[in-house]
Amino acid sequence: MPTGIGIRGHGVHHRSATSIPDNGGADRILAFTPTSFSERRYCGDCGTPLTIHVAHQADELDIAVGSLDDPSAVAPGFHIYMSHAPDWLRPLDGLPTFDELRPATRGLPEGKTTLPG
Repeated sequence: MPTGIGIRGHGVHHRSATSIPDNGGADRILAFTPTSFSERRYCGDCGTPLTIHVAHQADELDIAVGSLDDPSAVAPGFHIYMSHAPDWLRPLDGLPTFDELRPATRGLPEGKTTLPG
């Protein structure tokens, strides 16, 4: 997993995200670039992680589901980067799991499951 994407990038072993169109943001949202292909945005007031934007999906933002008013309104569809999860973190929800990215990740060549870094 590229540095800045996993545990070191958001401080936890697990993060739920969903995608939306990128329509810009408020002036209170700050950003940093942990990798050559991604940008993370966070609340400039409290530091809450809000989004990750990756170059291979330039027209979308991944939103930290935990930052939503109603996180249960967004259901997960799969789990990625499971090869980096601790042994005690194994989803029991029956959803597909992938060691790295999905082989059909939007914006990447078919079958590509890794990013540089």
